[in-house]
This record gives sequence, structure tokens and C-alpha cells, in this order.
Amino acid sequence: MRKYVILLLACLFLGSMAINAQRRRQTKKKVVKVVEDPRIVQMLAATQQVMFIDSMVADRHDFLKHIPLSSECGTIEMRDTLAVFTNELSDHRLAIYFDPADSLCHLSSSDYIGQRWTEPVRVQGIGDASVNCPFVMPDGITLYIAQKGEKSLGGYDIFVTRYDASSGQYLRAENLGMPFTSEANDLFYAIDEKHRLGYFVSDRHQPAGKVCIYVFVPNETRKVYSSESIADEQLRSLARIDRIADTWTNGEERRQALLRLDAARAEAMSASTEKYAGKKRSSELDNLHHQAEVLEKALTIARNYYAKASDADRQTLRAEIIKSERELETLQLEIRQKEKAQRNASHSK
Repeated sequence: MRKYVILLLACLFLGSMAINAQRRRQTKKKVVKVVEDPRIVQMLAATQQVMFIDSMVADRHDFLKHIPLSSECGTIEMRDTLAVFTNELSDHRLAIYFDPADSLCHLSSSDYIGQRWTEPVRVQGIGDASVNCPFVMPDGITLYIAQKGEKSLGGYDIFVTRYDASSGQYLRAENLGMPFTSEANDLFYAIDEKHRLGYFVSDRHQPAGKVCIYVFVPNETRKVYSSESIADEQLRSLARIDRIADTWTNGEERRQALLRLDAARAEAMSASTEKYAGKKRSSELDNLHHQAEVLEKALTIARNYYAKASDADRQTLRAEIIKSERELETLQLEIRQKEKAQRNASHSK
């Protein structure tokens, strides 16, 4: 009897082990293999060889003020979160606007004709995607733009297109590729031909609300890394811009580029100071015009009252009117002198 009890217990024990093993097999986590976007592999093989000489972290909402583009590049500014580009001659403008009909940001174009800007017209040809931060090269043909849509890897990618004069519109934009493309938001790309420097802005490797401004040396012709002579992980690191020091293949070239960057920053600071001074002079002149206008109105009222006043009041008013007339003459002389100085300053540039 005891033998049967022991045998029964053994069967129960073994059965319990088998059930537990089956449960472990059933509850074992499935290993999901992540399939890489095939476009990444294609872009990796064509990663451009670019020297990034410097970088800095800035707030996403105002990174443009840290990019010292020369005046020959035109101007670009943010209005809320949408960018507006104006060319060097200040007669052509590309602006981003939000269209509630499709919930996308589109590019519009307008020209300065007859002392006013024409009604903005949507730019055709670049594709149906949300866009921002346009930059047109001085040739007036090449346009770089941040675009988010089916052709971008993650958020915004940098795209390039060119204006076709025969059709009167831009060609369909093409992805610029790595290292300027990533699965993060790549937001701005510009080349300053005067200083031979390029600027690229991305939020890769950055916390929320921050971006990195990369300064690079533009290549005269496209150069790509040889996938045969470089390890895959190293190529991926270069494509991600993990360390800009990894791109410093020519120390002298980088040193010269840094000198040009210092010159660009000094020039931008000088231009900013001059712009502020110009605004201050304009403000002073506007203030003088306002004072003269107020004084002229007061004199008109005083002269009208003088005709109806008593002899005693006229004696008091006469002295005040003569005093105000002298003050007005002094103001008008000062206004003419300042206006002449401004004209001379603008002609000497």
C-alpha cells in the first residue's frame, strides 16, 4: 500500500513539473525583430563627407538669432513658429502659413511692387507636405526647406529644390540625405557663400525645446564616405553626427573655417549694432516730428483764441505765441539737420 502511495505522489510531482514547464513556454515573451526602414540603409550608403567645425545648443524658438548669416544671404525670421525669408534686395519673400483646410504648413510667395507687397500666392511644385524654414541661395533658384511628410524619415527633414523658369514653379523637392537627414527633426539648412560656411539645425541628441546648430564647410562637389573602407557602425555614427570631432580630417582647413566663423559673427554683431543705432535715430527723429506737430496744433489754437481775447489776455498770449514760434523754428531746424545726416549716412554705404 505504501508503495502505491509513493508512486502516486511521484506521478503528481512529475505532472506538476510538466504543467509548469508548459506554462513557462506559453508565457515566454516573444522576441520581436525590429525591421529597419530600408531608406535608412540606402541613405547610409550615400552619406556625405562633411566637416562640422563647430556646434552650439540653442532654444528651438529663437535659434535663428544665433546664426550669423551675411547680408548677402537675405534675412530669415520667425513669426510665432512660422518662418519668413526675404531676399537681399528685399523685393521677394517666401513665407510659411498654416492652412486649416488640410492642417499643413505651406509656402507662399510675394513680391514688392509699387511700394507694397503683392498678395501671397501658394508656391506650387514642391510636394504636398508640411514645410518650414525656407532659405533661397543668392542665385535665386536653389531652395532649401524643412519638410515633413511621406518622404521624411522621422519629423522634419532637409529637402532641396530648384526653380524652373520655364514652368514658373519649383521642382519637386528631394531629400538632402545623411548626415542632414535623421529620424529626429532637422529644421534648417543654409549656406553663406561670402564666408564659405554652412549652417544646419537639428533637435537630434537634444532634450525637448532645444536644438543644436552645426557649422560646416560646404563642399564644392558632393563627397561620400566609402562603405568599403569604413565600418558600418562608424558610418552610422558619422551619419548621426555623434561627434563633430570625428569629421575633422584637415586641421588647417578647420582653423581657416573657424577664422571665417569669427569674422561672420563679428560682422553680424556690427550689423546688429548699426541696425539698433538706425532704429534709435529714426525713433529720435519721429519724436522730434511729434513734438513739432503738437506745438503747431497748440499755436493754431492760441492764435484762434488771440483774435477773440481781451486786451489783457492778448498781452499774455502774445508772449507765449512768440516763444512757441521760436521753439517750433528750432525744432524744424533740428529735424532738417537730422534728416540730412541720415541721407548722407545712407549714401555713403
